[in-house]
Amino acid sequence: MNPLKKLVPYKVVLFRRELLPLWRKITRKNLRNNGIIPILHLHLTDHCNLNCRGCDNFSPLAPETFADIVVFEKDCKKMGELSNSHIQEVQLLGGEPLLHPDIINFMDIARKYFPETKISIVSNGILLRKQTVDFWESCKKNDIHITVTKYPINFDYKSTELHVNAQGVQFSYYGNTESIDKSMQCIPLDVDGKQDPNDSFLRCSRANRCISLDNGKIYTCSVIPYIKYFNSRFNKNLMVSPNDFIKLDEVQNIDQILNFVCKPMPFCRYCNIKGTIWDIGFGVSKHDISEWTDTNR
Repeated sequence: MNPLKKLVPYKVVLFRRELLPLWRKITRKNLRNNGIIPILHLHLTDHCNLNCRGCDNFSPLAPETFADIVVFEKDCKKMGELSNSHIQEVQLLGGEPLLHPDIINFMDIARKYFPETKISIVSNGILLRKQTVDFWESCKKNDIHITVTKYPINFDYKSTELHVNAQGVQFSYYGNTESIDKSMQCIPLDVDGKQDPNDSFLRCSRANRCISLDNGKIYTCSVIPYIKYFNSRFNKNLMVSPNDFIKLDEVQNIDQILNFVCKPMPFCRYCNIKGTIWDIGFGVSKHDISEWTDTNR
C-alpha cells in the first residue's frame, strides 16, 4: 500500500466514499458517452469457492454454472468486430473463473478476438498454485494478467504472488493494495422497486463503467444479469425487462452500445444507492436475504 495512504484518517476515507455517489450525480458523470468501455465483464463461472456475504454477483446463491464455450466465442467474435480499440480491459471472472475446467481455451478465444486489449483473470487466488504448466504457458502466450482480490482468510497470498511471478506472468492485487483489507459493502436491493432509477444510475459506481456481456446480451452492470439467483433463492421477482439489456446480434456498431450503457435502466429502481452501507466487514454468507436488502441489519 502507498505509505501516504496510511496517513489519511480512516474517517476521511469513509467520508470520501459517501460523497462519491453524490458527486457522480452532481456531475452527471454516468450519462456521458465516453467513447470507450472501461471494463468488459465476461463470466466463466457464476459459482465460487468462497462464500462471501452480500456478494453483488450473487455467487453464494448460484448453482454450479459454467460458461458455454460456443456462446462465449460467438459473443467475443461479435464484440471484437464491433469494438476495435474501444474496450480498455476485458475481465474474465465469476464467480471464481479458475473453477472452469476449460479456462485455457477461453483465454485463447478472448485473445483471438481482442488482440490489442488488456485481458485479466480476476480471481480470489486460491486455486492459482494448482494450475498446470499448460495454464501458465497459455497466460504467457496470450499476455493474460492475473488480478487477485485479497480476503481476510487463512491463505498465503505472498507465496502465491511469488509463484505467479516465477511463471513469468503479470500479477497485481485488485485495488492495488498490498494489505489484506478487503471488506464488504452493501448496496441494498429495494425488492419493491420504489427507487428513482435516474437517481440510482447517476450515483452508481458500476453504471457505464463495468459492462457485462452474458449470453449474447449487454448489461450496464453485473447485478442485472445475475439477479436471477437472488430471485430464485428468495422467491422474489425483481424484473429484468427487454429494456434492461441490448442484444448483441442486433447491434450494428459500437456507438449503439456506448449510447445504451450511458442511460438509466428500468432495473435501476431496485438499487438503493443512497442507502449504501460501507465496510460491513468480510464474512461468510448465511444465505439470508438481509445480506442483500439491509433487512433487519
